Amino acid sequence: MQISTAGPSVFGFFDFREFLRARQKWLKTQKPFFTLEYIAQKLDLKSKGHVSLILSGAKTVPDAKIKRLAECFCLEGEEQEFFVNLVHYNQEPTYRQKKAYLDRMVALMRMSNKKLVPAQYRICEKWFYPIVLEVLRLHDFKEDWAAIGKAVRPAITAVEAKEAAQVLCSIGLVRKNARGFLEPTDTVLTFGEGWKSVVARNFQSQTIGMAQQALVGIPVQERDISTLTLSMGRGTFQKIQQSIQLLRKEILAMVQADTQADSVYQMNISLFPVSNPAESNEKQF
Repeated sequence: MQISTAGPSVFGFFDFREFLRARQKWLKTQKPFFTLEYIAQKLDLKSKGHVSLILSGAKTVPDAKIKRLAECFCLEGEEQEFFVNLVHYNQEPTYRQKKAYLDRMVALMRMSNKKLVPAQYRICEKWFYPIVLEVLRLHDFKEDWAAIGKAVRPAITAVEAKEAAQVLCSIGLVRKNARGFLEPTDTVLTFGEGWKSVVARNFQSQTIGMAQQALVGIPVQERDISTLTLSMGRGTFQKIQQSIQLLRKEILAMVQADTQADSVYQMNISLFPVSNPAESNEKQF
């Protein structure tokens, strides 16, 4: 595979428009004729204004022109394949298909260089990665993978525990201290909007499955699971949303002040519609 040694690499972007703007600026230094007019001509578009609308997000790229756009910007091989998936990822409205494009992009990143895969994606790939991170805050473990695996609930294998530790170390969330113990670092991961909509949702889906297992696998005295089915208007829904946001902040504050933590817990909060809105009940005379 040939990757450009100069200029922006597509593997460093998760917004194809941002990449195109950076790439066009660089290509123009190599080829002065690489203007918006040139791009429009290569893509059989009406004018440079159409290209500007695509770069600004006002217009989408038609499926038939995505590959031609990649070729126009001198992309080939896996770079071109990544770009095609990136455009679909940015333009696709549905979560399921969006996730499929993202997974393919990450696979291409791994083929090129594993270090290209963002930490946010890697920590959310499997439900037990964040749990192992928190377990290492509570216990002093060296490379005793079986013991780490047994500390997770439900237990994971020694192979899975080692895998989790290796991933956490590779993205800078865990390190080995001077005494040889694995310990979390102070590194904080943030999720941009693009990640929030796909990667975090994938992790949330896994934790919802964990809650189903906890319902039957964990004694009642060790868990708190409750449900409410309610009728409400949009205004009340928004007020409850605000209350939930405040509750999350209060819980985080309590946990941060806890100096006697001895277990890791998973907390999921869900509020969603289970019916379509009722039609107007205005009386007809």
